[in-house]
Amino acid sequence: MEWNISQVFKGITSFIIIFFIFTCIVGIVLNYFYGNITKLNSAVAVNSEYANLNLYFLKITKENDVRISNYGLVDEDSSSSFITFENADGTTNTFIKVGNIIYFNQIKLCENVEQFNINVDTTLKPTIYVQAVISGTTYSSQYVILS
Repeated sequence: MEWNISQVFKGITSFIIIFFIFTCIVGIVLNYFYGNITKLNSAVAVNSEYANLNLYFLKITKENDVRISNYGLVDEDSSSSFITFENADGTTNTFIKVGNIIYFNQIKLCENVEQFNINVDTTLKPTIYVQAVISGTTYSSQYVILS
């Protein structure tokens, strides 16, 4: 059996083309899955930051003898709000947005916060409506003070 140079060249060329196509397909599939994992990781991070904010709000609003001491806009030109709670012993706790971060006293709760709005309704029981936009996702919650 004799090998013709043109047959060997065609064989090697077709092997290289098939290997290149296979490598491209594997690369496309891996890129697709990696992109979805990246999106999922960022969504989980944003959800966990809001869950952290929600946890602190629940802890404060469910304490005995807590009342709303002060709330409103951080400054007149801002769309960011703050709220301060006062306990029966006189200690205060404040949620405030500074820059793009929400703080509880000096504890950083959320980053990449675009908006942080607080509305208080005191008709029956004090009710707090919180709306936060974190990394483009809007979250809303309602809290009722039990005391």
